[in-house]
Amino acid sequence: MSEASAELYQAVIDDHRRRPRNRGPLPTANRVATRENPLCGDVCTLHLQLLPSPESPEARIAAARFTGAGCALSQASASLATVALAGLTPAEARTLAATVESLILGTPRTGDTPVAALADLAALSAVRALPARHPCALLPWQAALAALSP
Repeated sequence: MSEASAELYQAVIDDHRRRPRNRGPLPTANRVATRENPLCGDVCTLHLQLLPSPESPEARIAAARFTGAGCALSQASASLATVALAGLTPAEARTLAATVESLILGTPRTGDTPVAALADLAALSAVRALPARHPCALLPWQAALAALSP
């Protein structure tokens, strides 16, 4: 990763840490899941509102918010997740979560979305070089998958 890319990615993560998007409870949530990292104390609860889509019989994530506490990285990742998940179907959200996981872990999968197409989520690729921080960045995505589980 170039120094310029690393600085850009750091700026995105820092922006979401300082000004988290969609932080706070979602009273209309019909899917909620909490995940904890006992090693560092991070806790993330993802609140999702799934509604039927007028264009399709499949539900879509109409709103996503998060609550919890933890390190800057887990909070920034939760903010990024809520922005990225809004508007997706559960199947699309699961695919995106798997893509983000492979991006963080450095294990590309066939069919993953190209990094350039991930917009701000590409910033999470910087975590690949920090294995001890992988659980922090993955925590909100694991909560999202749990909330979407039947």
